[in-house]
Amino acid sequence: MTQVRFNQKWSNLALLRLSAFGFGITGFFLAMDTIVLPTLVLAVVPEGAKNTFLGVLGLSGMIVAALVQPMVGWYSDRTSTPLGRRTPFILWSSVFVALGLCGLGFITNYASLFILWVLIQANASIGYGPFHALIRDLVPVDRIGVASSLKILADGAGGVTLIAISGALIGRYTGPETVYWLWATLGIIAVTLVCGAVISSLTVNLRERAARVSFGRPLDVLRNRAGLHPHLPWFLVSRYLMITAIFVFPTYGLFFLRDVVGAENPPLTLGIMILSIGGALVISVYPAGWISDRIGRKPVVIFGGLAAALSTMALLTADGPSEVVVIASIAGAAVGTVLSASWALANELGTEGREGQHMGIVNLATIAGTASAKVFGPGVDLLNLASPGSGYSALLSGCAVAFLAGALLIVPLKARAHRPEPFPDR
Repeated sequence: MTQVRFNQKWSNLALLRLSAFGFGITGFFLAMDTIVLPTLVLAVVPEGAKNTFLGVLGLSGMIVAALVQPMVGWYSDRTSTPLGRRTPFILWSSVFVALGLCGLGFITNYASLFILWVLIQANASIGYGPFHALIRDLVPVDRIGVASSLKILADGAGGVTLIAISGALIGRYTGPETVYWLWATLGIIAVTLVCGAVISSLTVNLRERAARVSFGRPLDVLRNRAGLHPHLPWFLVSRYLMITAIFVFPTYGLFFLRDVVGAENPPLTLGIMILSIGGALVISVYPAGWISDRIGRKPVVIFGGLAAALSTMALLTADGPSEVVVIASIAGAAVGTVLSASWALANELGTEGREGQHMGIVNLATIAGTASAKVFGPGVDLLNLASPGSGYSALLSGCAVAFLAGALLIVPLKARAHRPEPFPDR
């Protein structure tokens, strides 16, 4: 893969095409989690148990992803096909997830929903892990930062687009007599996913053919000693802490605005905040990736982590919704900086010949952080009972500490690609 990475130039448009599957798969995950699954759960479980059953679905999806992604990533590193190493998994994933989405239109009870959702998640993870290895496979080192930022932008655009479309369509679904609105929602998600997979796969295939890359099993994988970057554990803990902190506010923000800030209309204020945070994040992502290509990933991640820690603590001093929105926008820019440079760093640390396995393990930190952000509720409630508002203060203080610790943990990390030692010739 060396020829592909170093002898070809990648325009921003080409990098966006490479990330097209990210647009579809991220949009699929977010639209399903926020719009479609809650609607389907309401149709098959009692009203009083809806949160419990929805939580079980979400947890099952994370467990499946944690099991499947590293394993498939490792296997894709060793795959030999005329389509290359990653493309078969991406295409498989898109086709079978699309078929699974069609099946969701026929569910009649929670058991069938649970089984089908687990199968869909497994097939989604089959493509998700190998897809994340493409930047490390193909993109020159001096463009990894920009490639990572554009990948994050494609993910975010897919999420916003499919959430908006799904919300507009499935809101008209009220039962069997209007099931066609459900079919329309599932169909658009499926088509978007398949189109994204095809665009990314064609981009990969054309680049590999232009560079005359052999589609046979990479000999370096067979000859290299097993081993990932020796400093990968430092990065994983750092990413876990930061992802946990990032996902806390979307989980508990509505209650914080109501109970602490005293917003008259918490949902409206939260919506304005999300727009402000998202806008600041979008603005900051590309510059952060561009700068990381020039000064290195670590300084940008550390700066973003420190800025996120300070802005998170500043939320505790906000006097009214307007100040919260302003501070949250600053936090959004810091989070965008962290996400962009951290993903570039994750790619740069990948072991040559084991990119899929490496990125699958990196995703474990992301999954764990996302899940951890959702388990603090009981502690917040207990502290609030002891002293009103203290639970939220502890939660935001903990997020600031997590951002700070995440930034400090990568200080000793050697930010360079890892190449395992070859076996001695015999």
